[in-house]
Amino acid sequence: MQRFKNILVVVDERTENRAVVERAVTLAQRNQARLTVVDTVGALPRQAAMPLVPEPPVNIDIIEEWLPDAGRPIAPEPPVALSERLHEAEMPIKEATVAIREHIVEGESQRLEQWVDFAQQSGVPVGGKLLYGTPFLEIIREVLRNEHDLVMITAEGRGGLKEMLFGSTTMHLMRKCPCPVWVIKPSQPEGHTRILAAVDPPPLDEEQDTVNIKIMDLATALARRQPSELVVVHTWTFPVERSLRSGYIGPSVEVDRWVDEARNLHRRRLVELLRPYPLQDLKPQVYLLKGDPGHLIPELAAKMEVGLIVMGTVSRTGVAGLLIGNTAEKILRQVDSSVLTVKPDGFVTPVRLNE
Repeated sequence: MQRFKNILVVVDERTENRAVVERAVTLAQRNQARLTVVDTVGALPRQAAMPLVPEPPVNIDIIEEWLPDAGRPIAPEPPVALSERLHEAEMPIKEATVAIREHIVEGESQRLEQWVDFAQQSGVPVGGKLLYGTPFLEIIREVLRNEHDLVMITAEGRGGLKEMLFGSTTMHLMRKCPCPVWVIKPSQPEGHTRILAAVDPPPLDEEQDTVNIKIMDLATALARRQPSELVVVHTWTFPVERSLRSGYIGPSVEVDRWVDEARNLHRRRLVELLRPYPLQDLKPQVYLLKGDPGHLIPELAAKMEVGLIVMGTVSRTGVAGLLIGNTAEKILRQVDSSVLTVKPDGFVTPVRLNE
């Protein structure tokens, strides 16, 4: 198994962090790894720098709601010292902006220090760092600067991965981070009953199979440590089958033969991928499914009550940031499990340190 030696765990005041920190600590202990806990401070909203003015009277009824995940602060009023400073009539907008930012940084630093202290109780080497800027960019730059080999982060949204926004930090990391990204769903127990490995062995290109080997290495090693049952799934299609059956002139048995040959080719490649792995102790269930992986994999994961999915998110060509069509994102938006994503050898992140 790939032994993670330099783990980066991301905490965020908007999410439940205990589960991801605890699992990062456990993984660091097992691998004798170093752990770095980071939080991010983004750019200050423009509204925060505007002078405080009383609300104008209006004759329109406005319905206001604060949704549970809308980011409403636990303490609606700022500390007295900050509040008094901001209401000083002579304070320029620039100074008010600095005061607000200092207040935000102080609060984030305190929260970060609490998580670092929590992790240090385990005895593993732990450091902490506050990053400034766009979260996914600064997290990836931190990975590049310090050669982290795993990023762990909590699933965003009330429904975990199901409700992640397209442009969320997590999705950006899954697309562009050069190392594996482990997205933890807080409600998932630490010991997964079943782990699903979603593989896609290329039928005609055995050399470009590194991502599938990484998936199997991680899935089998994690399943043995839990211990957990292992589910392996490979989906396949015969893209021109519909066209052939609707417009092919000749016996349909010929089309059946071509489809069957394609199925046998995928089956052979799946067997070849699994052959080096002794799986008997993991009670493996291996599926070769014909159809759209974007639908079949989430359905199987739900049916088998899978706790963790190990999968690839980037094309085998290694083109920076290029997903396998929309398949990976389609899967991620439908599953309700924790997910560990890997990328193939040769992947180059589009994020640069000097930008």
